[in-house]
Amino acid sequence: MIGELWWNRLVNSVRFLDDIQIAVMNEKSVVLFFDDEIPWQDIMIETIEQRLADQNDDRKLRVLNVSSVSDRNEIGSYLLEEFCRKEEKNVYWPTTHGNEMRFLAQSRDTNLNKQDVCLTGIRPEHAAKWIASISEYMENCDPTKEHGVFLLMIEGAPAVGTKQLTAFRYTDYVTDYDCMMLCLTMVSDLSCGRAEKMYLCEVASNIAHNHIERAALLAAENLDLLRDPVGVTERVYQENDIKVTNLQNVVRAAVWEAQIKLVFPKLENFRVEIIRKYASKLQQYLPIRSSNNDTVDQAADLEIGQLFYICKENSGSRITDYAEFEMLKKMRNARNILAHWDILSDRKSTRLTSSH
Repeated sequence: MIGELWWNRLVNSVRFLDDIQIAVMNEKSVVLFFDDEIPWQDIMIETIEQRLADQNDDRKLRVLNVSSVSDRNEIGSYLLEEFCRKEEKNVYWPTTHGNEMRFLAQSRDTNLNKQDVCLTGIRPEHAAKWIASISEYMENCDPTKEHGVFLLMIEGAPAVGTKQLTAFRYTDYVTDYDCMMLCLTMVSDLSCGRAEKMYLCEVASNIAHNHIERAALLAAENLDLLRDPVGVTERVYQENDIKVTNLQNVVRAAVWEAQIKLVFPKLENFRVEIIRKYASKLQQYLPIRSSNNDTVDQAADLEIGQLFYICKENSGSRITDYAEFEMLKKMRNARNILAHWDILSDRKSTRLTSSH
């Protein structure tokens, strides 16, 4: 599965889990901040669970969805209900123990002391309350005795730390680069050139705005995505109940951006190579005026369109060979299309991104 690939093989996502594992194994509670939804959350939690079990099979990871718990006073009651037997709860008394979090921290009988607890579904507006409650629990734990360890998974809330909780921000580990690397790993076995694979992954990542799961869904369509980016994206998003406003415009802008990134360096390399080979011939037809009425009097300053113009107007002199002139024509046309915010056809883009 792609999610297993992401959480077990991609360097930075694995490093994220490594640091979480180390903290939990050292009996530190952690809070994990995600700017957006957590990619393949179930697989992430399963991976953490397996990692912890491999290190210590005496403790178990329990996962609780706490989306329905919002009030600060409800948090302690909820955890008391989840982790204490009836006879333990009967012992609790507010005037004696202060509050539920302190009672849980000081109790030696609760099975919480034998568990790592992953809390999911924490809403952004409730994040501060959960962080405060778990911090209070940790503050009242005896560090020399066994106690519960919490993993708080929080989406869409600003990252804040406390002395009692170790904070890990997902975006400190994972960047747009990692999205690209996942896509490249997925298409590594495709029977096409490296440049075409790069182009495919750029298109997938751009359309998804580097949303890991969406980019993976699109990259899994392989070269079909390049042949019909709008149609394939519409189908994939519909099948996965993903709604995006003005999807056609989003896709076209994403393809254009990918083509700019990959085609323009090819244009520049080709321009430099033509000038290097034919500088002395080209110099004979200078100076010329640019479209801005500037004077170009050095061959090194000629743009791709100006090179085409000189070679075309002086075709009898055979400044370049036929194949080079034809490529120059293609490069000039591609440059004009992209410069006017239009996109190249699949055939043209593939040919140019694959050319040397």
